[in-house]
Amino acid sequence: MKGGCNRYSKLFFNPGTRVMGEKNNQPEGGYSQKDWERHYETDDLHWDLGKAAPPFVRLWQEKNISPGNAIVPGCGRGHEVLFLAERGFQVTAVDFSRGAVEFLTTALAKRAFGGRVLHQDFFELDPAYDNSFDLLLEHTFFCAISPAMRKQYVATAGRLLKPGSLLIGLFYETGEKDGPPFNTTRKDVVDNFFEQFTIERLDKTRHSAERRQGKEWLGILRRK
Repeated sequence: MKGGCNRYSKLFFNPGTRVMGEKNNQPEGGYSQKDWERHYETDDLHWDLGKAAPPFVRLWQEKNISPGNAIVPGCGRGHEVLFLAERGFQVTAVDFSRGAVEFLTTALAKRAFGGRVLHQDFFELDPAYDNSFDLLLEHTFFCAISPAMRKQYVATAGRLLKPGSLLIGLFYETGEKDGPPFNTTRKDVVDNFFEQFTIERLDKTRHSAERRQGKEWLGILRRK
């Protein structure tokens, strides 16, 4: 994960991969940046599958995703980023955890994949990125932020995506009161996204990892 900041401080540079810094914001009701950093420092990454989420792999295999300019917010260790980059996408990855950013930057460099890794607050991305992306891939970020920030998430996704482009996401229905991860129902997705997105598909996927079976809504949403 997953989160926010604003002041830029360059960490390091690998050919084809840029890494940028951020300030320390704390979303109301969610984890602070320091909380997420501790997870990476102690390798306490219980949400990390160690690979790209199977429903996304299935969508690619079924030719439901075409290469383009993609953004992955709250990218974590970036398994989906690597999956997309290997298949010809130009990927921008965003996370405010230094541990996540450093891990992914190294992984991209080892595979000689291009990509941009931003150590930054997703919600404060520069307007230069507006209307830049054909795809936003959502995985374990929407459920990690405070529910109070969900409308801001939608607004940010809306300004970054080109009209007619796709937001493809796995939305995690935990059934729990507290978080993160915060419970996300089908109604939560519809209520938050319907004004800016046409919901083309939103159903429980049969292709989730075993420990998430029956808990993930697969959404294909098109920017209006």
